[in-house]
Amino acid sequence: MHWADAEAEAVESKNPLVATGEAPSGPIHLGHIREILTGEAICRASSGDLVLIVDSFDPMRKVYPFLDDSYEEHIGKPLSEIPCPCKEHDNYAEHFMEPFIESLEELGVDLEVLYAHEMYAQGEYEDSTRMILNHKDKVVEIIEEETGRELDDDWFPYNPICSECGNLGGSKIISFDDPFVKYQCNCGYEGEADIRRDDGKLPWRCDWPARWWILGIDCEPFGKDHSVSGGSWDTGKRIIEEIFDTEQPHPVVYEWIQWKGKGPMSSSSGVAIKTEEMLEMVSPEVLRFLIMNSKPRTHIDFDPGLGLLDLVDMYDECEQVYFEGDDDEMKRTYELSQVGSVPSKKPQRIPYRHLVNLVQIYEERDKIWSVVQQTEQIKEDRPEDYQRFKNRANKVENWLENYAPDMVKFSLKKKIPDVDLSEKERIFLDLYLKRIEDHKWDSDSLHKLVHTTAEEVEIAKGKAFRSFYKILLGEDKGPRLGRFLSQLDKEFVKKRLKEAV
Repeated sequence: MHWADAEAEAVESKNPLVATGEAPSGPIHLGHIREILTGEAICRASSGDLVLIVDSFDPMRKVYPFLDDSYEEHIGKPLSEIPCPCKEHDNYAEHFMEPFIESLEELGVDLEVLYAHEMYAQGEYEDSTRMILNHKDKVVEIIEEETGRELDDDWFPYNPICSECGNLGGSKIISFDDPFVKYQCNCGYEGEADIRRDDGKLPWRCDWPARWWILGIDCEPFGKDHSVSGGSWDTGKRIIEEIFDTEQPHPVVYEWIQWKGKGPMSSSSGVAIKTEEMLEMVSPEVLRFLIMNSKPRTHIDFDPGLGLLDLVDMYDECEQVYFEGDDDEMKRTYELSQVGSVPSKKPQRIPYRHLVNLVQIYEERDKIWSVVQQTEQIKEDRPEDYQRFKNRANKVENWLENYAPDMVKFSLKKKIPDVDLSEKERIFLDLYLKRIEDHKWDSDSLHKLVHTTAEEVEIAKGKAFRSFYKILLGEDKGPRLGRFLSQLDKEFVKKRLKEAV
């Protein structure tokens, strides 16, 4: 059974409301997509609904490397009250959420987006805030018991926004006389916050169970940091049960997506790939496959370099299994990886690895399409297949420009480079030229012919391969030679060999 179906079965509600969250303090990277797609997969498996709660009412904690010094004055203010970096959005939070939401649409994710600052402003938190404040002593007891640490005597489960300086959470609570919280800010100002409005908010350990109660959440995926002993999940599940008298949502704990060799992705550290960047290099189905193919508690080691080629290959293999194999779990993975409905017949695809060579050989997409038809990699000339090829070719080009290692990059020289060839190399190339006249023009045959010709001429095989790279690329190395030659026009190769010898 696929993990999404197993989690859906574990949720008591037949049509669950699944919640996910996002704190838009900076660019939203690939690591965050796991929570959304995990929740969405459970919804697909259970006919549930998905809601994304944006923590837009959280304070800015520091000036991040991607911001200028002018944001120093906004530290401590809610993200919804901070100006947009590009000045094109209503606030800081929306600046980072807009491209992320657009990526979710491209991924086929159907969800409702709620902004926390709007929920507070509309009074949706009023009743839950009142219940928390009226049971302040019990909340303190729960937090202290679960975390094993004592809270300060003046700790209060509400953070007002200072009417003078605009800071959130920098105040001492003087009293609570429903619906007003009287406070004294660190800036010296004394004022009152109305819990019926967006004058303040609950701290995270109280806010999380409050939103479960407000919205009636049945299930929520969350990162492993929340699930540590004494973490916000431990306190949240007791608060929802003991303060709100409601059952906890079904938890789905997930592991991080790590950048291979660099550790967990983090916008603040610069170790991150934005979701929209990823979608410029692979199709939405491949990105969905990255999540659907791993159980939530399995960490994902993501490599945007050569590892991305492996990822696309795995997706193509999964597609092959769906249409021609008998692995039920893999078939379900393929179904959940689709943006819409499953294709009625197996799509024709040019392997991503092949396109890495082809887009560097030919500038025109139509020429590539002609080549793959001649070599029978594409057997039918259908508009949808051509569009699929074109999309993948564009994504390959973006990958080559941004994340491909130098070892896969090359430039086919339009004229023979000015290179030195030994007499042995010329003899080898001359014999190879004669052998290919009536030789089958495919990858394996051309590759084997290099070996047999090199043995006949008694030249080292490494030197034989290098002689090709020198006359075609002006380099000592290049892509796998047999495949490379098979993707070139035969007459072009013959002409270049004649020029070389």
